[in-house]
Amino acid sequence: MALAGVRVLELAGLAPAPFCGMILADFGAKVIRVDKASSLTTIDTMARGKKSIAVNLKSSEGVGLIKKLCKKSDVLIEPYRHGVMENLGLGPDVLLEENPHLIYARLTGFGQSGKYSKSAGHDINYVSLSGLLSKLGDKSKNPSPPLNLLADFAGGGVMCALGIVMSLYERTRSGKGQVIDASMVEGAAYVGSFLWKSQKLGLFSRPRGDNLLDGGSPFYCTYGTADGKYMAVGALESQFYAEFLKAVLSPSPEKRTWAIVITMLGVVAFDFAADFIDGPIKAYLFDVCSHDDKERGLHYHALLTGLGGALGYLTGAMDWGSTFLGRIMGSEFQVMYFLATAVFLILLAVHLFSIPETPLENKKEELALLLKHDGLSPYGSMDKAQNGSLKTKKIARSLSQMEENNPQDIEEQVQKRMTFKSLIRALLTMPAHYQYLCLSHLIGWTAFLSNMLFFTDFMGQIVFHGNPYAEHNSTAYLIYERGVEVGCWGMCINAISSALYSYLQKALLPFIGLKGLYFVGYLLFGLGTGFIGLFPNVYSTLVLCSLFGVMSSTLYTVPFNLISEYHREEERELQASGKSQAPSQSRGKGIDCAALTCMVQLAQIIVGGGLGLLVILAGSVVVVVISASAASLIGCCFVAFFVRYVE
Repeated sequence: MALAGVRVLELAGLAPAPFCGMILADFGAKVIRVDKASSLTTIDTMARGKKSIAVNLKSSEGVGLIKKLCKKSDVLIEPYRHGVMENLGLGPDVLLEENPHLIYARLTGFGQSGKYSKSAGHDINYVSLSGLLSKLGDKSKNPSPPLNLLADFAGGGVMCALGIVMSLYERTRSGKGQVIDASMVEGAAYVGSFLWKSQKLGLFSRPRGDNLLDGGSPFYCTYGTADGKYMAVGALESQFYAEFLKAVLSPSPEKRTWAIVITMLGVVAFDFAADFIDGPIKAYLFDVCSHDDKERGLHYHALLTGLGGALGYLTGAMDWGSTFLGRIMGSEFQVMYFLATAVFLILLAVHLFSIPETPLENKKEELALLLKHDGLSPYGSMDKAQNGSLKTKKIARSLSQMEENNPQDIEEQVQKRMTFKSLIRALLTMPAHYQYLCLSHLIGWTAFLSNMLFFTDFMGQIVFHGNPYAEHNSTAYLIYERGVEVGCWGMCINAISSALYSYLQKALLPFIGLKGLYFVGYLLFGLGTGFIGLFPNVYSTLVLCSLFGVMSSTLYTVPFNLISEYHREEERELQASGKSQAPSQSRGKGIDCAALTCMVQLAQIIVGGGLGLLVILAGSVVVVVISASAASLIGCCFVAFFVRYVE
């Protein structure tokens, strides 16, 4: 046996010290247990391999006997509270002076020094102070210790035995004994070293009960069975978990296919609806607002878009699985979809019932009368008629004036029905400065989406050095997931900065104009993404995410402000020429807003089709931010030299 010939003297105590002595006895040590004269040892379950004597330590004879035994012993295990052995005259100074080779092991809850060294306690107190208790137990209940195994046995008895063995080995070199100060609090904390280190790796970064090894994973958990018992599942390896699911659930391939199809259709419908609504919103804003209100409306639109994006990213970054809603609905994804649906329905109801609109009747004559303004009273005026005859004469006079005008002029003022053919013609015959604006918008959105669509993947792989293709229970994959979560917080920073910059734009506009705002937005985004690609650091990346918001706010406001300026300039030219409408005009603000919005979809196609190929060729997703930076800096040159600005 490894410890044969080692003589151990164990002073009677509760579980930790007897367990330590039993470990040494099991490996060959000769252990003598010193019990109190009045104690019962018949029920002791950890006396295996030990001899026992009863000694009254309160008598001088008993103290003298212990001193004699210690002179012939290699190890003394002492489990008493702070100061007890010193009061008995059996402290380390006394016994080591008589036997310099003695290993004096002191096993207590809080150690021989420190704030709680003189306090009494039990396993639950020690585990609590070590921090481990906060990680143990069912997440729906209070934390609970696993019996008294962590502090008493693992952090106490086992760690003390380990210290004794190491001290015995050290004595072979120095020839001297020493004092071991074994604290069960420190021992329990040491046993939990893996837990604390794993928090930085993402293995135990979630709340209690939602992590890989504490019941938060379906492949490492316990389940009730039909016979009232329980089954423990420990299929950490993905291949074993797949076999387990195949044997237990036997999912139908048809159901899986339908689930994928329905999910894809839902994503397509959601993306189409989200992109489709942006153009009509801005066209409606241009129709009902004055020129000054249009700018204000665009800034508010960008502001609220940023705030909504921040709330959305914040919702995705939060761990809903451990909340009340998560426990009711079953998963955090169901909670997120529920919250999104609830917000949508509430805002839809507010929108539908906020401003009632009176529908226009489709009568050509009435529409012509509304559009024809020559000889009629201005909008908002009211005839101060005192009787009905005067009112009738005024209307008759107005109608007679309409008849004197050329009916063809009135027809030109009636808006023609828009067809797909006329829509295509209007887009193809768009003036050059509109085309340049659309092209700059395309470049901007291509740069922006190149970064945003792959940013969380970039955080997981490049910044955190994780691997999305590793086993889902591996450290590399969990690190990647942690990076994705931090990337969501970066997107939240982007949305918040977008909202703040949208408000700041109003103050900057009088000083640098639309050209300055357009150029600065592209420039800051290009520089920010370039630095992120060259120096991928967690904290600097999160800080530079604020520049993404500058670009987002720029794309949502400046191009549409320019559309408004273009149309305002055209209206002034028409008024100067004495015309109310350009001949055969079939393109309005709605079409121009739609043309700009189409650039977003076109950018998605370009990014989706081309960027994946670049990543494959480069072999790294760092090409994502580098491409975004290059496209944005090219856009800087384009908006500076090709886009037309109204002075």
